[in-house]
Amino acid sequence: MELFLYREADTVLHRLDARTKILSLLAIFTVALLFSQPALQAGWLAVMLGLAALGRCLPNLKKLWALLLLLFLYCLVLWPLFVKGPLAKTVAFSLSMGLRLDVMVIAGVIVLSTTRVEDFTAGLQRLGLPAPMAFACSLAFRWVPAFLSTAHAVVQAQQARGLDLQGGNVVARAGRYVPLMIPMMTHVIRQTLLLAMALEAKGFDPRAIRVSAGESRFTATDYAVLAGLAVLLLLCLWLRWNGYGVVEGVGF
Repeated sequence: MELFLYREADTVLHRLDARTKILSLLAIFTVALLFSQPALQAGWLAVMLGLAALGRCLPNLKKLWALLLLLFLYCLVLWPLFVKGPLAKTVAFSLSMGLRLDVMVIAGVIVLSTTRVEDFTAGLQRLGLPAPMAFACSLAFRWVPAFLSTAHAVVQAQQARGLDLQGGNVVARAGRYVPLMIPMMTHVIRQTLLLAMALEAKGFDPRAIRVSAGESRFTATDYAVLAGLAVLLLLCLWLRWNGYGVVEGVGF
């Protein structure tokens, strides 16, 4: 079972500085949030898929296709319950919300697939995020996959002992997972205590000044990417300010 999304490769996206990718992610989120027209969101989704192919991230997206589909369907079903307007415009708005959510998830997967956790943490610090918060982010990136790996191991161990997790209806299957939460949470608490002891033994101080082993530098490609994103963001803000790219007649 693979614990991390990062994929080793030599692509343009991998060679970008971590700060460039973090700022690009924020710009992509902003552009996705500006518009509610499904056609624009579909075009933005096509751009994200192209970037995923460029960064060789498609295998990771293939693993998450069920999640992406569920997010899209949930938005398609739930948003009409909260917005008011003509049916056609309500459906268009719901489509846009589902596509928007998928765009943001795919953008995050691309960044995590092309950036090491260490580089991501160092990039956050160089952008001005306090060291304790950056360290917390790095722990989260490591802790979530470790927890999923533990859950996977517990499920496999119980299945090897004869626990049937596939038989019966949905409610019955869900009920069989409840007892498995006890060993999972016990392991998490034990690992948390071990991590705290390890940090204390190494004299970890979140307020200490840290120096990275290797300082990354912006290249011409980084400057070009940031300049292009700045122009795109300004253009999208101007379009949104003038009322373009929104579904009219839909309200809450």
